[in-house]
Order: sequence, then structure tokens, then C-alpha cells
Amino acid sequence: MTADAAHGQEWRFRRLLEETAIGYVLAVPKSQRVLRFRRIDHLFTQAPDGAWEKRSCGDGGKGPRVYHCAAVQLAAIEDFGSDKPTHQRWALARRSISRPDEIAYYLAHGPVGTGIDRRVHIAGGDLPLSGGHL
Repeated sequence: MTADAAHGQEWRFRRLLEETAIGYVLAVPKSQRVLRFRRIDHLFTQAPDGAWEKRSCGDGGKGPRVYHCAAVQLAAIEDFGSDKPTHQRWALARRSISRPDEIAYYLAHGPVGTGIDRRVHIAGGDLPLSGGHL
């Protein structure tokens, strides 16, 4: 599931998706609160330069869409009726290479082991969410 920041910032919506085991990559505003941190933008301003890696969000009308991306794995969540977590939450940031002050933020949830590249492609609108899986 993907959605814009108006829907992504709504915790009840995210919780409903998690309860039904639907993976998501949801845009959120820079003021979004993240567990144990004040705001999502503060989480990434503290990231070292090495945390930002060039990643492709897929091809666009003018060729590859490449950004600097960073990801932070958030605390494991207790799955509903499971002894061990099967899903994981992430915070993602996508920063323009030519304009580093332009940063988009996302919260993601999906099966343990889902790669960051897949989440970045989904955030960029390049991959379909077949069957609701990340």
C-alpha cells in the first residue's frame, strides 16, 4: 500500500494495515513523530553522511531517477498472535542529489527481510504492490 502524507501521518490507518498484515510505504510530513524520536526529520539530520546511499527509484521520463536515500530500522513490533515478529517497521528518507535540502520522508512496514531497494522503488512509485506484499 502506498499513500500520500495526508494518509501516511494517520496512525490509525497505519495500525489497521499492520493488523491486517498489509505492507506499506507511506509518505509522511517532516514533522511526523517516530518512536523514541521527536520528529522524523530529526532522526535523519543525526544520520552520518555514510548513511546516505545513492539508490535508483526507477526510470523516469528523462532517465534514471537517482536519489540519496537513508533508512533506519525501527523497533520490532509485536505481531498479532505470533511469538516472533514477522514484520518490521522502517523510516525512510529520500534526498535530492542536486538539491539536498529537498527531502521526502516515509514510514514503511513489511515482512522481515524485505530489502531497502524494494521499499525505495515503491516510494518512488516504480514497483507495483502485487498481492499487498512488499
